[in-house]
Amino acid sequence: MASPRVRVGMVVFAMVMAGGMFLFALSVCGVGRPDGKPIGIDFVAYWAAARLALQGQWQALYDNSVIEAFERAHVTLSGPGYLAFYYPPPFLLLCLPLALLPYVAALFAFIGAQAALLWTALRRILPGTDFVLPIVAFPGFVMNAFSGQNGGLTASCFAGAMIFLDSRPLLGGACLGALVYKPQMALAVPVALLAARRFRATAAAAGTAGGLCVLSYVAMGAGPWRGFLTNAGAARGDLEHLAQKWRMMDSFYADVRLSGGSLTAGYGGQILVAAVALTILAVICWRRPGAAPEGAALAATALLVTPFLYDYDFVVLAGALAWLTGSAARGGLLTGEAVLLPVLYLLPLTSIAVRFGFGVPLAPLFVLITLLLVLRRVTLSAATIGA
Repeated sequence: MASPRVRVGMVVFAMVMAGGMFLFALSVCGVGRPDGKPIGIDFVAYWAAARLALQGQWQALYDNSVIEAFERAHVTLSGPGYLAFYYPPPFLLLCLPLALLPYVAALFAFIGAQAALLWTALRRILPGTDFVLPIVAFPGFVMNAFSGQNGGLTASCFAGAMIFLDSRPLLGGACLGALVYKPQMALAVPVALLAARRFRATAAAAGTAGGLCVLSYVAMGAGPWRGFLTNAGAARGDLEHLAQKWRMMDSFYADVRLSGGSLTAGYGGQILVAAVALTILAVICWRRPGAAPEGAALAATALLVTPFLYDYDFVVLAGALAWLTGSAARGGLLTGEAVLLPVLYLLPLTSIAVRFGFGVPLAPLFVLITLLLVLRRVTLSAATIGA
């Protein structure tokens, strides 16, 4: 049970975050940001791509000039820049129903559905009433909502694996297979499942990913896939050469490039960090500590492996933090957790601010700390069982 002082802090923080969500609601309803663009701006690309798809322009939605013209005709985009659609066709299957709604209604439906999914999953991982408010006010999800992004869906996929891999391995694997819609977040999935010898879940993940790809091909034809593959070069070009992107990213690759490092140094550093994270993940999963700690480690590793990472992606840590918090509530805090868990909870709000204000890249370090906290609890648990 949380102490009265902690509960008061939870209430105050939840009120602050609720105020932020209220401002978000006002913004998408017309108040807007200082630059004149609606908050939830990233959702513009999803909505525009889905509308173009419904009009039969399957391949054109991956033409950046076409999607820019459509966005400027239907949503306020003042100044230079536009939102390209770089996602694979399976994500279009999810976006198509949203295209039937006006932009604002579609945005609220998109964010609301993610909130419901993530809330349901986290309540399974972290049961009880004391931590309801922190779950509701998790900064990672608030940042995701302000960006109009899909991080809540990604986090729900990882959380679903944490819930179901033990009891219903096919469903747990399917949750991870659904990450095919955002493949850069699924790079560590085969390592986790194979290291844990979860072969049924591995088959379910592969089958789900392949099935969604086939379904998108049957539903929309080859055009979107051709457009996606053609446009992949533009996405890579943004990552490798667009410095303004690096300033908004939270990966080790971006840290190296912003520090003046070359493209080779950036990728080399990212590969090194990924190798360390994947090794720790494999060690954890090989011990088979259970679906929840394995999924927590997988979520943290997913953020360390990809060079393409933004602050809204940190909502993926929700399941890992829920498991760590629940473990601490049941068995007591370990050394350093009283400080580290609140810091990790606030990471989505502070990572970019600290980088801009002090030039210190915190995100990769603290995501790695999350992974190490999971490893420590798994190791101590194994030692206790073996004693």
